[in-house]
Amino acid sequence: MRKWVSFMCAASIAAAALMGCSGTKTEGTGETKAPVESAAQTTAAESSKSEETKESKELKKVVVSEFRGICWASAYAAEQLGYFEDEGLDVEFMLYKDGPIAFQGMHAGDSDFCLLSAEPVMTAYDEGMESNLILTNTNRRTYAFATAEDIKTVADLKGKTIFAGMPGSAPYSFVLSMLKSGGLSENDVNFINLDYGSAIVALGEKQVDGIFFDIYNKAVLEETVPNANILLDCTDSETHEKLYGSQFCQTTIVTCTKKFAEENPETVQAFVNASSRALKWINEHTSKELAELISPMYDSMTVDELTAKFECIKDSFSETGEIIPEGYETMEKFCVDQGLIKKSIPYEDIVASSFMDAAIGK
Repeated sequence: MRKWVSFMCAASIAAAALMGCSGTKTEGTGETKAPVESAAQTTAAESSKSEETKESKELKKVVVSEFRGICWASAYAAEQLGYFEDEGLDVEFMLYKDGPIAFQGMHAGDSDFCLLSAEPVMTAYDEGMESNLILTNTNRRTYAFATAEDIKTVADLKGKTIFAGMPGSAPYSFVLSMLKSGGLSENDVNFINLDYGSAIVALGEKQVDGIFFDIYNKAVLEETVPNANILLDCTDSETHEKLYGSQFCQTTIVTCTKKFAEENPETVQAFVNASSRALKWINEHTSKELAELISPMYDSMTVDELTAKFECIKDSFSETGEIIPEGYETMEKFCVDQGLIKKSIPYEDIVASSFMDAAIGK
């Protein structure tokens, strides 16, 4: 049986500044061109086009359940650039504490689309709750795990207290795979219940021995816990290959229920079209330009803070959003190996590739 520690972090005041998409102030990228003007001009042009769209046709209201993770930047960029409006959509974002909860909200009928990792979607599919994966944001994982200074290996975590995210979430599955690689099981550690934003602070105050964190929060970790050890960093190609068996692991997905896709193909196509255009924009612009563009959706962070985060993961973004067979198969194998699904789910059964094929003219 899992061992859980229910705990309210003493530094919860700092949590608001560190919530899944927060960080510490960092220096800019040092670029000599004028990204502020470039991004502003682009946004102004897109906004003008969007106003014309609003006037020419009535927009269809769609709701997206999410938890505001920066790896899902395509949705935020598409909103700020007016791409959703260009496609006839009026998008409302509904924030949840974590991906699995957002996913449950979608299946309860509270939203039409959901931004989260693929693992909960595949687990639910295996149990009869069918969804479609319609696009990916990134081509590989950006997860990491950090520990207190005296913990040098995964095996050293035995008997220790760790934070792994919500049971059933992708971070939790990632931590279980890490424990397995070190010869441990989930019964060998104590799990603590924290908000993602409190985890780094808790590690710094020695209230927890190890934590899952997104690598884009590395600067926060280094400032808050200078002597922390990073046991695992999936942005390191060798580590990613060892853990997942491939350089591709397309898990930061957008999903909708299979029923919604069947009954509303035009709406799904419009959402995919806008998201794919946004990913193209992301790949053609700098981290700072992207940060400037979506900063209105991150009130607690400065442009410099967002820029530093995107610098950590910028090269992980997909150029189109297409979920390729290798990227899916890596994810599926991970789910089977971790016992998240009982049997393989064929690519064509869950990946609605026709929408992306149409979006990119494939």
